[in-house]
Amino acid sequence: MSLISPVVRAGAEIRWGMWAKRIAKSCGFLAILMLALPSIAQMEIGDAWKMNLSGNIGYNYVGNLNNGISSHNMGFYGDANLSGSFYNPNFLSFNVQPYYDRGQSNAVYGSLTGSKGISANMNLFSGSHMPGSITFSKGIENTNQFGVLGSQVGLAQHGDNTGFGITWSELLPNLPTLTASYAIGDGSSEIFGSTLENSQSNKTLTLMSTYVISGFRLAGGYTHRNVDSSYSQLLDGLPEPIRAISASNNFQFNAQHNLPLSGSFSVGYSRTTYGYDYRDSYNTHSSGGSDTLTSIMAFRPTHKLSLSFGANYNDSLLGAIPEAPINSGTVILTNQGTFRSVLLTADAYYPVFRDLSLHGNVSHINQMFLGQNYSSTQYGGSVNYDVNRRLLGSLSFSLSVFDYATQLGNGALGFVGNMNFNRKFSNWDVSANMSYAQNVQTLLAIYTTSSYGWVANTRRRIGNRTYFGAGYGGTHSGITQQVGSSSSSQRVSGSLTWRTYSVNGYYSKANGEAMLTNTGLVTIPTNLPPGILPADAIMTYDSKAVGGNVSTVFRHRLTLNLGYAEGNGRTVDPALTTEVSTQLYNAIMQYRLRKIYLDGGYTRLRQGVGTPGTVPISVTSYYIGFSRWFNFF
Repeated sequence: MSLISPVVRAGAEIRWGMWAKRIAKSCGFLAILMLALPSIAQMEIGDAWKMNLSGNIGYNYVGNLNNGISSHNMGFYGDANLSGSFYNPNFLSFNVQPYYDRGQSNAVYGSLTGSKGISANMNLFSGSHMPGSITFSKGIENTNQFGVLGSQVGLAQHGDNTGFGITWSELLPNLPTLTASYAIGDGSSEIFGSTLENSQSNKTLTLMSTYVISGFRLAGGYTHRNVDSSYSQLLDGLPEPIRAISASNNFQFNAQHNLPLSGSFSVGYSRTTYGYDYRDSYNTHSSGGSDTLTSIMAFRPTHKLSLSFGANYNDSLLGAIPEAPINSGTVILTNQGTFRSVLLTADAYYPVFRDLSLHGNVSHINQMFLGQNYSSTQYGGSVNYDVNRRLLGSLSFSLSVFDYATQLGNGALGFVGNMNFNRKFSNWDVSANMSYAQNVQTLLAIYTTSSYGWVANTRRRIGNRTYFGAGYGGTHSGITQQVGSSSSSQRVSGSLTWRTYSVNGYYSKANGEAMLTNTGLVTIPTNLPPGILPADAIMTYDSKAVGGNVSTVFRHRLTLNLGYAEGNGRTVDPALTTEVSTQLYNAIMQYRLRKIYLDGGYTRLRQGVGTPGTVPISVTSYYIGFSRWFNFF
């Protein structure tokens, strides 16, 4: 006996009948459009305009299930590429690429969102002394990734972005060149499973000029940048958003000139001023400036011997910080008193034989920080010898050893080693690499850090058009500046290919320290000065990921692709532990019949972000439709 009442069954039949009529009408209209396209492609363009328009247009049915709430819709989708020129490509050329509801073309996240947008650029007077260009882009509901270190899938997020830029140049002969550009951009995103939003807007003005006079090659520039970032402390587990507003100005100048003995000389100066407000559970305001002066001389007195000498002066700790942390919105503790640094270097390189080379260097550094003087002299030398003989298969390695010394004696040993192996055993192609680096840092204090890494790959033909491959690799920190700040990552993968069938999979894990930015977790640069980041800006992470993919092509017409990925991890902030989990299924199908394609896909995302015990969300999307490639003109 049926458990469905006659009334419910009748209602379902009426609804399915209505959907069938809508599909029939839409398919009929699209079929007429498909037949009409070849005649449209015969349209003529005037003599002054030369344009080409191509792309895809289709019609599909899309269904979504978001945490138990379902929705359905039907409509057109497609993308196009319009390019052309007016009068002459050197006078005016352009390219416009719109797309609508093309989320299903996303190979990672499938059809979770029906993204739409446009990108365009126009070049003016390219063949003249006054060329210019204009660019514009806008995306709506694009799906991308919020990075989680060690996870291949990260966290799925969706959002909007807009960008605009204009560039103009003056390239008159025998006069200084000038290039001016101005760019603005803003974007916002929201991670699936969270209502917290990340956003950033930026404005950048750049002026650059070059000139050659009496053998001197001169270059100068100015850059002004404003960045306004607001992002949730999602992985901190705290409800308060981070707000970082910064402005910076950078002036730079460089001069180069050739010297005797195949030599060259260059000198450069830069000044950076900055100011920012950082608002979190605490508020921080900072401003200041940095001056840097650098000069380098290089000679080649003989065919083999190369010599170089350098000097560097810096009067602010800001000049010692890589750009990545500054531009990411991370708070930087630069108000730590007076800092001055002078570095002098000398370097020599001489290849004795084809496989044997000698390298030596001397450097002296003097630093003043918080009333303390730090001074050291480093002496380094290395002998590099590469071996590649049949007796050893295919083995090559290099070894470099250096030491540093001060007036008090020897301080620490630096070492860099690298080994490569590549050989064929029977039907197996085997390759491997191992590397180790131990470095002596001399920024504010002298300390030693080290790291090592490895990777191995093998491939074998096991039958007619059948191949097997596997790989294993990883990295690990050795000696670290601070106890407990080590990091490591490992990844193992395998693949099997038979004719047009392919299967591959992977497993990875990672742990260490990171800092939070508006694009995700990023590793902390190893060359940051000690104490430059506040304690609560650093968090530890531990993540694992596993995934696989199956794909095939039947008779050059039917393409199938099935994918699975899962990532789990946790971040530990000084105050709270946050867990993240992502499980993603994705399937894509496409059947080609001449210029018409039948498309279908399925995507299921299960994602959780928050404190332990947070209930994850589940989003499912599927679609089916057909499209046609066209070339209008």
